[in-house]
Amino acid sequence: MLKKHIKKCAIVVTSLAYNIAFAGPVQDNHGLTDLIDRLGAGNEPTGAGVEVAQVEAETTSGYAPDTNHAEFSGKSFTLMNGTSGISNHATNVAKRMYGTGNTGVAPGIDSIFVYSASGWAQTSFLNVGTGGNPATPPGNVALFNNSWIGSFGSVAVDSEAVRRADWSIDSSNAMMLNGVANSGEHLPLMSFGFNCVSVGTAGGDHIGGVIPSGYDTSGCQIPLIVAVQGTTSNATGIVSGVTSMIIETAETHPNTSGNYFSTLSETIKAALLTGGKHEAAWTNNAEITGPNRGRTSQPIDAMFGVGTANIDRSWQVMSGGQHASSTSTSGLISAPHAGWETAIVTNNQSKYILFDVATPADEVSVALTWNQTVNSGFASYSEVNVDLRLWGFDGSSLVDITGDAGTGIFSGGNVVSESAVDNVEHLYIVNLAIGQYVLEVNRSNSSGNSKVFSVGWLFPEPTAIPGDVNGDGLLNVEDLLMMLSAWGSCSGDCSEDITGDGVVDVSDLLQLLSYW
Repeated sequence: MLKKHIKKCAIVVTSLAYNIAFAGPVQDNHGLTDLIDRLGAGNEPTGAGVEVAQVEAETTSGYAPDTNHAEFSGKSFTLMNGTSGISNHATNVAKRMYGTGNTGVAPGIDSIFVYSASGWAQTSFLNVGTGGNPATPPGNVALFNNSWIGSFGSVAVDSEAVRRADWSIDSSNAMMLNGVANSGEHLPLMSFGFNCVSVGTAGGDHIGGVIPSGYDTSGCQIPLIVAVQGTTSNATGIVSGVTSMIIETAETHPNTSGNYFSTLSETIKAALLTGGKHEAAWTNNAEITGPNRGRTSQPIDAMFGVGTANIDRSWQVMSGGQHASSTSTSGLISAPHAGWETAIVTNNQSKYILFDVATPADEVSVALTWNQTVNSGFASYSEVNVDLRLWGFDGSSLVDITGDAGTGIFSGGNVVSESAVDNVEHLYIVNLAIGQYVLEVNRSNSSGNSKVFSVGWLFPEPTAIPGDVNGDGLLNVEDLLMMLSAWGSCSGDCSEDITGDGVVDVSDLLQLLSYW
């Protein structure tokens, strides 16, 4: 395995080796083929209009990709740390992220700012060791790709660097996609952050588990997501490409364009993580028997995070649009099968979202995230804790489905995610029964100011049309008239009683209109 070591200004930077090894076409492995089938060729997002930054370890040749490579024709490169020769590592990562060949996913990216890792960390962006704040991302940069690992050789300085990166994510809404180590041991730069997205390989060819003691994020799980590549460098490039496509969707889709919340880093991260595709070996060690069945304090898999990045699944989440949560379970309107909510939660407060599952759901994915706030001076964080839970709902009250109560409701996975350290929570539910459910986002035992959270969800696409009261496959005025004719109490199989409370009334009418 080829590694490149550079020592400059006391930072040791290691690129993440670039041997090429992955199974199957990259587009198939990450949902792009499925998305093209869904939307039609030429209608899929490509990363167009999304500006990115690529941060690379310096080699004796340089730090920049081959800007004259055929796969980068017509793209604009800005070298942020002076002239550079060609880095083969940078070129291979670039092919995965924005190349026009068959190894990449986001060929529409055409504006790239390139940094050396040491320059980016010290003088050009994070400004580690100075009294100043990190720089503002150049141009309209929406994400940074860090396919390198490193250390200043000091826990204190490394921690400052990570805090500065987290501050930048929170302040600038710029995503950071950071590779973890392929082998050996964890290095803190840059995957030890709360607010970043750490990336591994779908084959498990990386160091996973939890962040070691001595750091702000000790005990947090990394990586958060994986890609089907032989190294974490290339995997990070793939996930950055997928992320750029989610950003493009947020900026251009009719359900999200112009919505300030859609482009927040919390929302982009939630859509990315919700879309992760679990493979057979995936587990977050949820309790499978006893009174705690369906609960876990380990939100994601120790090696594979939320699973493999999948743009088709994440596109469904983002394009589903924002669905408002409520501080009360009264008067909730059902959310679509895929979507997201980004809102504020205060101390000891819960937010609720209603789901109407009309057919058995073989798989349900929900991901919650929030940024931890870096305090002035970059010496510490103000941390909050938020948990995630799915309840049954009888039309008026929440129904506990943990323990034995849930054995006939879901066959596997978790309906409660309650990590005490991670700022990601994840529900993965197998074979969820027909019924109404309420998702709760709960913040408890957390002092401090209001906190922005984002939660994404993905249920199976409905085979029946919600609100199709007369069952003719259409949602139109005929359904409205049928509902009005059945106004009042009903019993038995009463399709007009959408909320299932035994009465056809204004709540059913509002639910029907929400589907219109």
